[in-house]
Amino acid sequence: MNRYLDLLNSQRIPKKGNGLNFISLFSGGGGLDLGFSLAGFKGLYSTDIIKHFCDTIRHNFPNHIVEEHDMYELSGNYVKDKIKVDVDMIIGGPPCQSFSILGNRKSTEDSRGRLVFEYARFIKEVSPKGFLFENVPGILTVNKGKDWEDLLKFFKKETGYHLEWKKLNAVNYGAPQFRERVILFGFKEKPFNNWPELMFGLNGEAPKRVFNSGLALENVENLPNHIKRIHSDRVSTRYSKIKQGERCRVDHTDRIDESKPSGTVLVGSSGGGGRPFIHPIEHRHLTVREVARLQSFPDWYEFEGTGTSQYRQVGNAVAPLFAKRLGIAVAEHLKGK
Repeated sequence: MNRYLDLLNSQRIPKKGNGLNFISLFSGGGGLDLGFSLAGFKGLYSTDIIKHFCDTIRHNFPNHIVEEHDMYELSGNYVKDKIKVDVDMIIGGPPCQSFSILGNRKSTEDSRGRLVFEYARFIKEVSPKGFLFENVPGILTVNKGKDWEDLLKFFKKETGYHLEWKKLNAVNYGAPQFRERVILFGFKEKPFNNWPELMFGLNGEAPKRVFNSGLALENVENLPNHIKRIHSDRVSTRYSKIKQGERCRVDHTDRIDESKPSGTVLVGSSGGGGRPFIHPIEHRHLTVREVARLQSFPDWYEFEGTGTSQYRQVGNAVAPLFAKRLGIAVAEHLKGK
Protein backbone atom coordinates (compact mmCIF):
# COMPACT_ATOMS: atom_id res chain seq x y z
CA MET A 1 0.00 0.00 0.00
CA ASN A 2 1.33 3.41 -0.99
CA ARG A 3 -0.69 6.17 0.67
CA TYR A 4 1.11 8.90 -1.22
CA LEU A 5 0.43 7.47 -4.68
CA ASP A 6 -3.17 6.77 -3.69
CA LEU A 7 -3.55 10.44 -2.77
CA LEU A 8 -1.64 11.71 -5.78
CA ASN A 9 -3.46 9.75 -8.43
CA SER A 10 -6.88 10.35 -6.93
CA GLN A 11 -6.49 14.02 -7.91
CA ARG A 12 -8.92 14.98 -10.65
CA ILE A 13 -10.28 18.31 -11.83
CA PRO A 14 -13.90 18.41 -10.67
CA LYS A 15 -16.55 18.55 -13.40
CA LYS A 16 -18.58 20.94 -11.29
CA GLY A 17 -16.34 23.75 -10.14
CA ASN A 18 -16.69 26.29 -7.36
CA GLY A 19 -17.95 29.06 -9.63
CA LEU A 20 -14.66 30.99 -9.47
CA ASN A 21 -12.01 31.53 -12.15
CA PHE A 22 -8.38 32.54 -12.65
CA ILE A 23 -5.86 33.94 -15.09
CA SER A 24 -2.33 32.50 -14.85
CA LEU A 25 0.77 34.52 -15.75
CA PHE A 26 4.34 33.17 -15.92
CA SER A 27 2.59 29.79 -15.98
CA GLY A 28 5.65 27.58 -16.47
CA GLY A 29 4.73 23.90 -16.29
CA GLY A 30 1.36 24.65 -14.74
CA GLY A 31 1.74 23.83 -11.04
CA LEU A 32 -0.40 26.75 -9.89
CA ASP A 33 -2.84 26.22 -12.76
CA LEU A 34 -3.28 22.58 -11.81
CA GLY A 35 -3.61 23.26 -8.09
CA PHE A 36 -6.28 25.93 -8.52
CA SER A 37 -8.10 23.75 -11.06
CA LEU A 38 -8.10 20.84 -8.60
CA ALA A 39 -9.58 23.25 -6.04
CA GLY A 40 -12.50 23.91 -8.40
CA PHE A 41 -11.42 27.11 -10.16
CA LYS A 42 -11.98 27.49 -13.90
CA GLY A 43 -8.87 28.44 -15.83
CA LEU A 44 -9.68 31.27 -18.23
CA TYR A 45 -6.29 32.13 -19.67
CA SER A 46 -2.66 31.08 -19.18
CA THR A 47 0.49 32.52 -20.66
CA ASP A 48 4.25 32.10 -20.63
CA ILE A 49 6.96 33.36 -22.93
CA ILE A 50 8.31 29.84 -23.59
CA LYS A 51 6.43 27.72 -26.15
CA HIS A 52 7.19 24.32 -24.59
CA PHE A 53 5.70 25.49 -21.29
CA CYS A 54 2.53 26.61 -23.05
CA ASP A 55 2.41 23.30 -24.95
CA THR A 56 2.32 21.46 -21.62
CA ILE A 57 -0.63 23.50 -20.40
CA ARG A 58 -2.45 23.12 -23.72
CA HIS A 59 -1.98 19.36 -23.53
CA ASN A 60 -3.34 19.05 -20.00
CA PHE A 61 -6.02 21.75 -20.22
CA PRO A 62 -7.50 21.40 -23.72
CA ASN A 63 -10.39 23.78 -22.95
CA HIS A 64 -8.12 26.50 -21.66
CA ILE A 65 -6.95 29.56 -23.66
CA VAL A 66 -3.15 29.33 -23.69
CA GLU A 67 -0.90 31.79 -25.55
CA GLU A 68 2.80 32.60 -25.65
CA HIS A 69 3.47 36.21 -24.75
CA ASP A 70 6.20 38.48 -23.53
CA MET A 71 4.67 40.12 -20.45
CA TYR A 72 6.16 43.45 -21.50
CA GLU A 73 3.79 43.36 -24.47
CA LEU A 74 0.67 41.67 -23.04
CA SER A 75 -2.12 44.06 -22.04
CA GLY A 76 -4.91 43.36 -19.61
CA ASN A 77 -7.44 44.77 -22.07
CA TYR A 78 -6.36 42.27 -24.71
CA VAL A 79 -6.96 39.37 -22.30
CA LYS A 80 -10.29 40.80 -21.08
CA ASP A 81 -11.47 40.97 -24.70
CA LYS A 82 -10.50 37.30 -25.06
CA ILE A 83 -12.27 35.95 -21.99
CA LYS A 84 -15.23 38.38 -21.79
CA VAL A 85 -15.96 37.72 -18.09
CA ASP A 86 -14.98 39.29 -14.79
CA VAL A 87 -11.86 37.77 -13.24
CA ASP A 88 -11.74 36.39 -9.71
CA MET A 89 -7.99 35.67 -9.34
CA ILE A 90 -4.72 36.37 -11.11
CA ILE A 91 -2.02 33.91 -10.07
CA GLY A 92 1.70 33.73 -10.87
CA GLY A 93 5.28 34.03 -9.76
CA PRO A 94 7.10 36.67 -11.78
CA PRO A 95 10.90 36.32 -11.75
CA CYS A 96 12.39 38.78 -9.26
CA GLN A 97 16.11 38.19 -9.57
CA SER A 98 16.90 41.88 -9.26
CA PHE A 99 14.26 44.12 -7.86
CA SER A 100 16.43 46.45 -5.87
CA ILE A 101 15.19 48.43 -8.90
CA LEU A 102 12.08 49.39 -6.97
CA GLY A 103 13.56 52.78 -6.18
CA ASN A 104 14.79 53.37 -9.71
CA ARG A 105 13.27 51.46 -12.60
CA LYS A 106 16.18 52.20 -14.89
CA SER A 107 18.93 50.98 -12.61
CA THR A 108 19.07 47.32 -13.69
CA GLU A 109 20.35 45.45 -16.69
CA ASP A 110 18.39 42.34 -15.70
CA SER A 111 15.02 42.53 -17.45
CA ARG A 112 13.70 39.61 -15.37
CA GLY A 113 13.68 41.78 -12.27
CA ARG A 114 11.45 44.34 -13.95
CA LEU A 115 8.74 41.77 -14.64
CA VAL A 116 7.32 42.42 -11.19
CA PHE A 117 6.24 45.84 -12.51
CA GLU A 118 4.47 44.18 -15.43
CA TYR A 119 2.66 41.85 -13.04
CA ALA A 120 1.35 44.81 -11.03
CA ARG A 121 0.42 46.67 -14.22
CA PHE A 122 -1.56 43.70 -15.51
CA ILE A 123 -3.40 43.36 -12.18
CA LYS A 124 -4.38 47.03 -12.37
CA GLU A 125 -5.63 46.66 -15.95
CA VAL A 126 -7.71 43.52 -15.31
CA SER A 127 -8.89 44.47 -11.78
CA PRO A 128 -9.56 40.95 -10.39
CA LYS A 129 -11.01 40.31 -6.94
CA GLY A 130 -7.58 39.17 -5.81
CA PHE A 131 -4.11 38.05 -6.84
CA LEU A 132 -1.47 35.56 -5.72
CA PHE A 133 2.24 36.33 -5.97
CA GLU A 134 4.65 33.42 -5.36
CA ASN A 135 8.42 33.43 -4.96
CA VAL A 136 11.37 31.76 -3.28
CA PRO A 137 12.10 32.55 0.41
CA GLY A 138 15.37 34.25 -0.49
CA ILE A 139 13.29 37.18 -1.65
CA LEU A 140 12.76 38.09 2.02
CA THR A 141 16.44 38.70 2.76
CA VAL A 142 17.71 40.58 -0.29
CA ASN A 143 19.35 43.81 0.91
CA LYS A 144 18.60 42.74 4.51
CA GLY A 145 14.88 42.65 3.83
CA LYS A 146 14.59 46.15 2.45
CA ASP A 147 13.71 44.98 -1.07
CA TRP A 148 10.80 42.91 0.25
CA GLU A 149 9.49 45.88 2.22
CA ASP A 150 9.80 48.02 -0.90
CA LEU A 151 8.04 45.38 -2.99
CA LEU A 152 5.09 45.29 -0.60
CA LYS A 153 4.87 49.09 -0.64
CA PHE A 154 5.02 49.02 -4.44
CA PHE A 155 2.16 46.50 -4.76
CA LYS A 156 0.09 48.41 -2.21
CA LYS A 157 0.58 51.68 -4.04
CA GLU A 158 -0.01 50.26 -7.52
CA THR A 159 -3.03 48.04 -6.77
CA GLY A 160 -4.58 49.42 -3.59
CA TYR A 161 -5.35 45.85 -2.52
CA HIS A 162 -5.18 44.52 1.05
CA LEU A 163 -1.91 42.55 1.28
CA GLU A 164 -1.06 39.54 3.44
CA TRP A 165 1.93 37.21 3.08
CA LYS A 166 3.41 34.10 4.65
CA LYS A 167 6.26 31.63 4.15
CA LEU A 168 4.86 28.12 3.75
CA ASN A 169 6.34 24.68 3.07
CA ALA A 170 4.87 22.30 0.49
CA VAL A 171 5.83 19.30 2.67
CA ASN A 172 3.07 20.33 5.09
CA TYR A 173 0.45 19.99 2.35
CA GLY A 174 1.29 16.60 0.88
CA ALA A 175 4.43 16.94 -1.25
CA PRO A 176 7.23 14.53 -0.19
CA GLN A 177 9.68 17.41 -0.46
CA PHE A 178 10.87 20.24 1.77
CA ARG A 179 10.01 23.24 -0.39
CA GLU A 180 9.48 26.66 1.14
CA ARG A 181 7.74 29.38 -0.80
CA VAL A 182 6.66 32.93 -0.03
CA ILE A 183 2.98 33.50 -0.82
CA LEU A 184 1.62 37.02 -1.07
CA PHE A 185 -2.12 37.56 -1.45
CA GLY A 186 -3.81 40.80 -2.43
CA PHE A 187 -7.59 41.24 -2.22
CA LYS A 188 -9.83 44.18 -3.06
CA GLU A 189 -12.52 43.82 -0.44
CA LYS A 190 -10.85 42.58 2.74
CA PRO A 191 -7.51 41.18 3.95
CA PHE A 192 -6.87 37.47 3.53
CA ASN A 193 -6.99 35.67 6.88
CA ASN A 194 -7.72 32.11 5.86
CA TRP A 195 -4.28 30.50 5.58
CA PRO A 196 -4.57 26.71 5.16
CA GLU A 197 -3.88 24.68 8.29
CA LEU A 198 -0.97 22.23 8.34
CA MET A 199 -2.03 18.81 7.10
CA PHE A 200 1.26 16.92 7.38
CA GLY A 201 4.07 17.34 9.88
CA LEU A 202 7.18 15.74 11.39
CA ASN A 203 6.70 15.91 15.14
CA GLY A 204 3.00 15.77 15.78
CA GLU A 205 2.51 19.34 14.55
CA ALA A 206 -0.18 18.22 12.10
CA PRO A 207 -2.79 15.45 11.88
CA LYS A 208 -0.70 13.26 9.56
CA ARG A 209 3.01 12.50 9.20
CA VAL A 210 4.81 13.87 6.14
CA PHE A 211 5.33 11.56 3.19
CA ASN A 212 8.82 10.17 2.59
CA SER A 213 10.44 10.59 -0.80
CA GLY A 214 10.78 6.85 -1.35
CA LEU A 215 7.01 6.58 -1.77
CA ALA A 216 7.20 8.92 -4.77
CA LEU A 217 9.65 6.68 -6.60
CA GLU A 218 7.65 3.45 -6.61
CA ASN A 219 5.86 2.02 -9.65
CA VAL A 220 7.07 4.50 -12.24
CA GLU A 221 7.84 2.12 -15.10
CA ASN A 222 6.01 2.80 -18.38
CA LEU A 223 4.72 6.18 -17.23
CA PRO A 224 4.98 9.31 -19.43
CA ASN A 225 8.14 11.41 -18.99
CA HIS A 226 9.98 8.52 -17.37
CA ILE A 227 13.10 8.34 -19.52
CA LYS A 228 16.20 7.25 -17.65
CA ARG A 229 19.41 9.07 -18.41
CA ILE A 230 22.30 6.83 -19.42
CA HIS A 231 25.39 7.85 -17.48
CA SER A 232 28.96 6.93 -18.33
CA ASP A 233 30.59 4.13 -16.34
CA ARG A 234 32.72 6.76 -14.63
CA VAL A 235 29.70 8.71 -13.39
CA SER A 236 27.73 5.60 -12.42
CA THR A 237 30.69 4.28 -10.46
CA ARG A 238 31.08 7.60 -8.69
CA TYR A 239 27.38 7.69 -7.79
CA SER A 240 27.55 4.10 -6.50
CA LYS A 241 29.83 5.32 -3.72
CA ILE A 242 27.47 8.09 -2.57
CA LYS A 243 25.29 7.02 0.36
CA GLN A 244 21.67 8.11 0.73
CA GLY A 245 21.50 11.62 2.12
CA GLU A 246 25.06 12.45 1.00
CA ARG A 247 26.33 14.77 -1.73
CA CYS A 248 28.57 14.00 -4.67
CA ARG A 249 31.49 16.40 -4.28
CA VAL A 250 32.27 16.38 -7.99
CA ASP A 251 28.98 17.64 -9.42
CA HIS A 252 27.36 18.72 -6.12
CA THR A 253 24.37 16.42 -6.61
CA ASP A 254 22.50 15.04 -3.61
CA ARG A 255 21.45 11.43 -3.28
CA ILE A 256 17.93 11.11 -1.95
CA ASP A 257 17.35 9.53 1.45
CA GLU A 258 14.24 7.52 0.73
CA SER A 259 13.24 7.47 4.42
CA LYS A 260 12.72 11.27 4.48
CA PRO A 261 11.14 13.95 2.30
CA SER A 262 13.59 15.11 -0.34
CA GLY A 263 15.33 18.44 -0.32
CA THR A 264 14.03 21.20 -2.57
CA VAL A 265 13.99 20.14 -6.20
CA LEU A 266 16.30 22.48 -8.10
CA VAL A 267 16.78 21.96 -11.80
CA GLY A 268 18.15 25.34 -12.75
CA SER A 269 17.39 27.54 -15.70
CA SER A 270 18.20 27.55 -19.38
CA GLY A 271 21.62 28.79 -18.38
CA GLY A 272 22.29 25.81 -16.12
CA GLY A 273 22.25 25.68 -12.33
CA GLY A 274 20.75 22.77 -10.45
CA ARG A 275 20.74 19.08 -11.32
CA PRO A 276 18.15 16.39 -10.61
CA PHE A 277 18.80 14.33 -7.48
CA ILE A 278 20.54 10.96 -7.59
CA HIS A 279 18.12 8.05 -7.26
CA PRO A 280 18.37 6.42 -3.80
CA ILE A 281 18.91 2.90 -5.20
CA GLU A 282 19.90 3.17 -8.85
CA HIS A 283 23.08 5.03 -9.78
CA ARG A 284 21.52 7.70 -11.96
CA HIS A 285 19.67 11.01 -11.89
CA LEU A 286 15.94 11.03 -11.30
CA THR A 287 13.74 11.09 -14.38
CA VAL A 288 11.30 13.90 -15.12
CA ARG A 289 8.42 11.71 -13.89
CA GLU A 290 10.20 10.94 -10.64
CA VAL A 291 10.88 14.63 -10.05
CA ALA A 292 7.22 15.34 -10.91
CA ARG A 293 6.21 12.81 -8.26
CA LEU A 294 8.30 14.69 -5.67
CA GLN A 295 6.56 17.87 -6.79
CA SER A 296 3.12 16.18 -6.40
CA PHE A 297 2.09 16.20 -10.06
CA PRO A 298 -0.28 13.27 -10.67
CA ASP A 299 0.83 10.68 -13.20
CA TRP A 300 -1.80 11.73 -15.76
CA TYR A 301 -0.19 15.17 -16.06
CA GLU A 302 2.30 15.09 -18.96
CA PHE A 303 5.10 17.49 -19.86
CA GLU A 304 5.94 18.61 -23.39
CA GLY A 305 9.21 19.74 -24.97
CA THR A 306 12.82 18.62 -24.66
CA GLY A 307 14.13 16.77 -21.63
CA THR A 308 15.83 19.92 -20.35
CA SER A 309 12.62 21.91 -20.82
CA GLN A 310 10.60 19.28 -18.97
CA TYR A 311 12.99 19.34 -16.00
CA ARG A 312 12.74 23.13 -15.87
CA GLN A 313 8.95 23.03 -15.95
CA VAL A 314 8.77 20.56 -13.09
CA GLY A 315 11.55 21.98 -10.97
CA ASN A 316 10.38 25.58 -11.11
CA ALA A 317 6.71 24.78 -10.45
CA VAL A 318 4.61 25.32 -7.36
CA ALA A 319 3.77 21.88 -5.96
CA PRO A 320 0.17 21.20 -7.13
CA LEU A 321 -1.05 19.65 -3.86
CA PHE A 322 0.19 22.76 -2.07
CA ALA A 323 -1.40 25.03 -4.70
CA LYS A 324 -4.67 23.13 -4.30
CA ARG A 325 -4.80 23.96 -0.58
CA LEU A 326 -4.12 27.61 -1.39
CA GLY A 327 -6.92 27.51 -3.95
CA ILE A 328 -9.38 26.01 -1.47
CA ALA A 329 -8.46 28.69 1.08
CA VAL A 330 -8.93 31.44 -1.51
CA ALA A 331 -12.33 30.07 -2.53
CA GLU A 332 -13.46 30.06 1.09
CA HIS A 333 -12.22 33.63 1.50
CA LEU A 334 -14.00 34.90 -1.61
CA LYS A 335 -17.21 33.13 -0.65
CA GLY A 336 -17.09 34.54 2.87
CA LYS A 337 -16.65 31.21 4.68
